[in-house]
Amino acid sequence: MKIKEFKLERLFARYKLQTKYMLSQSACEFCTMKEILAMADDECMALWNNLSLGYTSQMGFPLFREAVAKRYSSIRPSDILEVVPEEGIFIFMNTMLDPGDEVIIMQPALPSLYEIPRSLGCKVIRWPLEITSWGWRLNIDFLAENISPKTKMLIMNIPNNPTGYIPVRTEMDRILNMADKMGTWVFCEETYRGMEHDPGAALPSLADLYNRATAVGGLNKYGLPGTRMGWIATKNRQVLSDCSIYKDYTTLSSNAPGEVLATIAMRNAETLLQRNHKIVLDNLAIAESFFKKHKKIFKWIQPNGGSTAFPKLLPPFDVTEMCEKAMTEKELLIVGERAYGIDTNHFRIGLGRLDFAKTLSVFEELVTEMEKTL
Repeated sequence: MKIKEFKLERLFARYKLQTKYMLSQSACEFCTMKEILAMADDECMALWNNLSLGYTSQMGFPLFREAVAKRYSSIRPSDILEVVPEEGIFIFMNTMLDPGDEVIIMQPALPSLYEIPRSLGCKVIRWPLEITSWGWRLNIDFLAENISPKTKMLIMNIPNNPTGYIPVRTEMDRILNMADKMGTWVFCEETYRGMEHDPGAALPSLADLYNRATAVGGLNKYGLPGTRMGWIATKNRQVLSDCSIYKDYTTLSSNAPGEVLATIAMRNAETLLQRNHKIVLDNLAIAESFFKKHKKIFKWIQPNGGSTAFPKLLPPFDVTEMCEKAMTEKELLIVGERAYGIDTNHFRIGLGRLDFAKTLSVFEELVTEMEKTL
């Protein structure tokens, strides 16, 4: 298996320590250790104070799995495998896919969602999101024309990173009905489920809706990505068992401190979500005003979930040149669309951080200079 570089993560690895400002982070405002421990109940505080730094359970910490299962309607703790989020994507696809398998993946999406199937020798059909007058949408007819009994897996990312797109329930039902008729497995990266901008737009997890679905989740939206804690959720016992076996060759088990901290966070999930949801909505209003002000050079496409947006830079400007100039002249890191394997002149902005307004003001210095050239 030869895999291409993860362009998005290589970008952060190269520049993270060199930059003063980051406009494109997807994770929500980070929690401190003090904040999380202040939320701990007596049981978790006792676990923390007497924590053993030995190996942990291969399937995951029972209390964490119990807390995660409560975020679903029909998933039980026994349907959860504790993983690092990216590890979950890696082991699931390596478990389920073989050379020659056909997969359909919505685009744009995290590079791992299409690069891993490609590296495994799969035929990858890209299902692009389209821009309409009311925002992003998936062309369901495209799926109807391309899905077949040969389609081993449909790969989705909802809410979508980077666009913030969420399908409506009728669209999702139609997608799953097509998958069911073809016997197709569905995999969904659901890290930002629960961060819908309008609560009425929320969808159940696909793991709750479809018996051949598997979902992966993590703690980015809660502000604890540094714990490297996440999970796979599926009702299919064989899939979960196979993924567990593959995990023996990756991390084997999670870190003990992270398990306790993640359990505290999941037991206080609503409190953390409310905090970060407010930050996202406040920043979304700031972003809408900014891109309206600079509509001569940007097209703003409204997200409806998650903590990111994916505006477009208009001609004659090139987004790669803009990102390079931002880094060299402003020490500002911006993720362009090529990190997602596409070439559409879009770039990602992160809406989940308290320093968003300050970072955007630095970006505006560059934007003002660009506008003077028109």
